This record gives sequence, C-alpha cells and structure tokens, in this order.
Amino acid sequence: MGNESSNINKLKIKGKRYLDRGYFDKASDIFEQILKIEPENLFALDKIGVISARRGVLDEAEYYFNKVLSIDHRYKTALNNLGNVYLERGEYEHAKSCYSRAIEIDENYAQVYHNLAIAYKKEGDIYNYLKNLKKSVRLAKRQTLGKVIRWFRG
Repeated sequence: MGNESSNINKLKIKGKRYLDRGYFDKASDIFEQILKIEPENLFALDKIGVISARRGVLDEAEYYFNKVLSIDHRYKTALNNLGNVYLERGEYEHAKSCYSRAIEIDENYAQVYHNLAIAYKKEGDIYNYLKNLKKSVRLAKRQTLGKVIRWFRG
C-alpha cells in the first residue's frame, strides 16, 4: 500500500504541474491514471472537473464536483469549484451557497472569499463585494507570511 500511495502522490504532483501549465490533455491522462488505481480519489476527480470547467464544459465540470461532494460533502475545493461553475452560468445564489458552505468548513479559505466577492460584484452588491474582497486579501497575506516564516524556520 505504501508504494501505491507514493505513486499516487507522484502522479498528483505531475498532473497538477500539467494543469497549472495549461496542458489539459496530459493532466487529464494523469488524473485518469490515478482513478484507475483509486476510483474515488477526490483530488483527481476534482481536478478533472477543473479541466472540464477550463475547457468550458460546465455540465461535465458540475458532474465531477458533485461526484466529489457525494463522496465527501466537506471537500471545500469542490464546493468552491462548483460555486465557480454556477458563477460562470450567472446562477449567483447557487454560487454564493457553495461558497458559504466552503467557508463553514474553512473560515480561512482565502480563495473562496475572493470568489464570493465576485458573485456579489456581479449582482451589484458593492458593500458585500468589498467586505469579502478585503477578507480574501487579508487571509492571502497572512497565509503568504506564514509560508515565508515556515521557510525561514526550515
């Protein structure tokens, strides 16, 4: 089991690199390899959803994010990503609901506050837009500072 877990972790890193660089076909192949080993791997399912969303195939992306959430309803990244699908469709109430659920799970999740801010801005609610944007920036700065401190501490 340890070797299989190590292989999956290596594949996750490789797949994420391809995804971050925009090599969607290569990334998708890697995440599919992970799913052959571990069919309910939340990370791989979520990333396939991200690839679908970036390709503009929102129904497919929604399917994968919901699949993740059917396995673990507290998987905050899938909630955030599902919110992004709804945001892209203009379904702001659904988007805000997903983002709020992600915040309930992790109140320090900077990216979700940023996305929530965008939903409010699209609705024309400038007060809540600014409130959530400021919270996102504060959290992101704090997280970046924490990474720098940990790096110096070695």
